[in-house]
Amino acid sequence: MKMMSTKLIVLCLAGVAILALIPATNGATLDCINRGVDGRLATNYATCPRGYTATGCSCGMACGSYSIQTHIGRSRCKCHMDCNDGNPIDWTRARCCKVKD
Repeated sequence: MKMMSTKLIVLCLAGVAILALIPATNGATLDCINRGVDGRLATNYATCPRGYTATGCSCGMACGSYSIQTHIGRSRCKCHMDCNDGNPIDWTRARCCKVKD
C-alpha cells in the first residue's frame, strides 16, 4: 500500500489561522491571490478564477458573516446581508488558492 505524504499549510486570513492538509508533490507550492469588488460595483460575491479555491473571505460594512460556495464550477465567497439591513455591502474579498507543481 502506497502512502501519500501531505504538507501542513497554515493560512492566516483576517487574523484567523486556518490549517489545511494538502497532498504533497515534489516541488509543489501554494499559489494564492486576492479577488474582490468595491464601491458602486460591489456585490455580496467575490469569485475566484477557475482552478482556484476560496480559502477565506472578508466583507465590508463590518459584516463578519460569510460562506464559501461553488457556483457554476467556480469557488466564491458570499457575504451575508443580515448585517446591513438586507442591502448590498460596499466591498467583498476572497482569498483564492491552488496547489502549483
